[in-house]
Amino acid sequence: MIAKVRNKVKIFLKETTDASEVRVVRVDKIEGGWIAEAEVAAKNQFLASIKPEYRIFEKEHYVVKVGDDYEVTSYRRVNAYEDVEEILSYGL
Repeated sequence: MIAKVRNKVKIFLKETTDASEVRVVRVDKIEGGWIAEAEVAAKNQFLASIKPEYRIFEKEHYVVKVGDDYEVTSYRRVNAYEDVEEILSYGL
């Protein structure tokens, strides 16, 4: 089940963020589904707009909520130092 969640999150973030790489670093079971944390390698669009041959990537962090039916129900880009429990307490 965790492998299915990880795969779903990777596919979703690659399609949604146009990321070149996605690494799922945490998956937790919650009531009604799953919550996953992921690191995404995203091309720096500002530098690419200045010089298209620049291939500078930045690490972005996301929290993704997946339902029991393995459909993504919400996602949010977060600061790398934010605590997932704190994010969940305010809602994703």
